[in-house]
Amino acid sequence: MKIAVCTIGSTGDVQPYLALALSLQAAGHSVRVISHPFHQARFAAHGIAFRPCGPVVSQQELNEMLDKMLATRNPLKQLKMLMLEAFFAEGESYFRSAKAALQDCDLAVIHMVDFLSHEAAAQLGMPRITGILAPPGIPTRHVPPPHFPDLGQVVNRLGWKMAQAILGIADRAAADYLQRLGGPSVKIGMFCSLAPHLNFLACSPTLGPTFPDLPKNIEVVGPWILENKDFTAPDPLVDFLKEHPEPVAVSFGSMGGTKGPALAKTVLEALEICKLPAIIQGGYAGLQTKQAPSNVFFADVIPHEWLFPRVRCVVHHAGAGTSTTVARAGKPHVPVVFIADQPYFADNLRRLGIATKKLWYWQMKPGNLAARIQQAYTSADMHAKAKSLQPTIVAETGNERTVTRIEKFMRDLHR
Repeated sequence: MKIAVCTIGSTGDVQPYLALALSLQAAGHSVRVISHPFHQARFAAHGIAFRPCGPVVSQQELNEMLDKMLATRNPLKQLKMLMLEAFFAEGESYFRSAKAALQDCDLAVIHMVDFLSHEAAAQLGMPRITGILAPPGIPTRHVPPPHFPDLGQVVNRLGWKMAQAILGIADRAAADYLQRLGGPSVKIGMFCSLAPHLNFLACSPTLGPTFPDLPKNIEVVGPWILENKDFTAPDPLVDFLKEHPEPVAVSFGSMGGTKGPALAKTVLEALEICKLPAIIQGGYAGLQTKQAPSNVFFADVIPHEWLFPRVRCVVHHAGAGTSTTVARAGKPHVPVVFIADQPYFADNLRRLGIATKKLWYWQMKPGNLAARIQQAYTSADMHAKAKSLQPTIVAETGNERTVTRIEKFMRDLHR
């Protein structure tokens, strides 16, 4: 089969789709990825065919856009800003390019918020499957929407109706935009576009649980994991780990905006209070300093699958992918959350007993960060729970399961 894989967003949105693309290619399928030019090099490095769509955006521009989003703590305003300034930036051009790239494909697997690719595939009459990387936007009577208190099933239903009404503002704005492109041919609800027949929830069912009232067209397949088995660590990093076994790892991924130096300063001061060694990844924000203590190693790109098993605990932003990778390594978490589904995962990690209480980025000071690092580093109970949960999380990998299900979906479609 010729399969298009469509995704947008930051590393956390793209890396799982890279893992899926590689798995589909290994199964003998022809794969074409459709996304923003910013991500082309990542896929090209793995030999995946790529069709760039939309504007060429620099790292600095991405960081400045994140600054604008984080300047408000209103989630709805953040979503609308993300949609208009990122997802729909040069949207007509993106739509035309995506539609052209999809023309000769048999199937499209599309990120849940890639509304332009969903519309393009729908207008072509092409079979499509939605990829969902986290479940907090899926209504259920068993838990309330994010940021709502849990007051029982009856109140939870009312809470979801309120959440749908609130998010309906952003949903209608997306639908209005698609109308300019000849649509909308797709439904948008809870800031998500679901395919009519099959949608994959590519998330750990332990870290992101679902419930018996999950819609029948959503199937839990487990997270799409990129293994990075060929990574060879640079000698300075290997030497650092020999001298400082089991350091703290700090990784905020694509978070931080232009505030990298300030974040680095806070983290270094917290580590000084703890008197602990650490490996700090620069990430999108470029966490760095000119003068680092000898027990701190600043790193660029290190695959988390290689790094996290070699550390004692991980300070991270609690994105779906990073949370899963830390749990796969059997390590405690120190969640510092910024936006989107990060508070959801931070709360679930805490509920499982493998994380400290979440810390919002705007609350983070050297003292409260140091206290959480110290707790995660020394808590025997937290380490034991993280280690006992590790085999379960590792077994939830959904790459092969997803490929098999896609093949069955297409066979059934052509009967």
